[in-house]
Amino acid sequence: MSYESSKKKSLIAVTIPILIGVVIWLLPIPMGLTPKAWHMLAIFAATIAAILTQPLPSGAVMMVAVCVAIFTGTLTEAQALSGFANGTVWLIFCAYILSLGFVTSGLGKRIAYKMLSLFGGSSLGIAYSLGISDLIMSPAMPSVTARSGGIIFPIARSINSVLGSAPGATGKKIGDFLTMVCFQFTPITGAIFLTGMAANPLAGSLAKTSLGINITWGGWFIAAVVPAMVCFCLMPLLVYKMLNPELKRTPEAKQMGRRALAELGPMVLAEKKVAFGFILALVGWGTSLLTGLSATTIGLGLAAYLFATRAVDWKDLLKDYAAWDTVIWFGVIISLATGLSDLGFIKWITAHLGSVIHGLGAMGTFVILGVIYIYVHYLFATATGHVAALYAPFAATAIAAGAPPMMVAICFGIFSNLMWGNTEYGGGPGPIYFAQGYFERPRFYKINFCIVTFNVVLTFIVGLFWWKLLGYY
Repeated sequence: MSYESSKKKSLIAVTIPILIGVVIWLLPIPMGLTPKAWHMLAIFAATIAAILTQPLPSGAVMMVAVCVAIFTGTLTEAQALSGFANGTVWLIFCAYILSLGFVTSGLGKRIAYKMLSLFGGSSLGIAYSLGISDLIMSPAMPSVTARSGGIIFPIARSINSVLGSAPGATGKKIGDFLTMVCFQFTPITGAIFLTGMAANPLAGSLAKTSLGINITWGGWFIAAVVPAMVCFCLMPLLVYKMLNPELKRTPEAKQMGRRALAELGPMVLAEKKVAFGFILALVGWGTSLLTGLSATTIGLGLAAYLFATRAVDWKDLLKDYAAWDTVIWFGVIISLATGLSDLGFIKWITAHLGSVIHGLGAMGTFVILGVIYIYVHYLFATATGHVAALYAPFAATAIAAGAPPMMVAICFGIFSNLMWGNTEYGGGPGPIYFAQGYFERPRFYKINFCIVTFNVVLTFIVGLFWWKLLGYY
């Protein structure tokens, strides 16, 4: 890219958010809204636009947004900084610390290679072995980029190389299939756990502050595990049918897993410490209703354990910019979203959305909003920005129409994961997988659309049955 085109792109990235914010700010205030509520919308919309256009890194954008909110008098200093006292921010930060332990100790790779050595004898076996590895790590690694892009993808690429399946003519051997199925596993595994994807705790926080619904770690898991696991089991079969890899039996991949495990040797002390902490955290999160300990408290205890045992080094954490960026991003976005709710905007927009789709009934409204929520993600470059902008108003509208609150909150949480499988830009791992060159963009979009739609239909069908059994409606 030339200097002139780069400069033009930067100018557009700066101009769009400012223009959106100023236009909304200056428009006549609708009936039923206070000036502060309307101005809060202007700041929030400009912030989301800046996250999409990226004139500055996300953390820097958030610092600008919080200052604008304070200096314009839209929020008080205490309100603008209240998000940093939210337990959700620190839960996700603690999960990043555990994620760092998985990577630095080598435990993540060990799990993946172990699964490969056990189930890698066929192309479907390879797919499921990598999917199970992703599943095992998902409650500990909220960064889907680190989990799928950093651990699963390099192993999948090595397998494609060993089996001689490069982009192009040989991609039909197994490369097309394995690349697509690994990309589509992560939205599913991320949906199962509150800590499975970075935006999940944000959805949980918005459910509590905007909808009055308290979603625990165990509650999310129980509600999401059945529909998500049905997708987990059936999605690879759909991809297998669509892409029909030429290699059906793959003993080389199984041998590769065994060789890699042999090179790793026995588990080292650091891996054992991380594994023990991970198990303790899962037990703690799963029994929080009995112990009375919140998910954040358990996460903080896990972080303290990892530091005290030196399973994770504080200096390594200081180098992990994603963890610190998350604290800033989540702290501010929760403050802004809470401001929208407290100032009455969510209630106002819910009433207006409800009037637009009036007459569809509770379940009809729920389904229509769910479908729109999924496919409008073509307009978003991050799942977190999408959740911050649309989760609360869409869920609140469905609930106002009579749909069961907990069912709506969990289902939209699941969809907040599935939606980014539509494109290569909608989530962190997308650019990594797409850049390998196995797919032209039109074909990539077509296959993704079929897979995401398949998962959405399964979630509605299986989920409605499961949530009925759970007594949500």
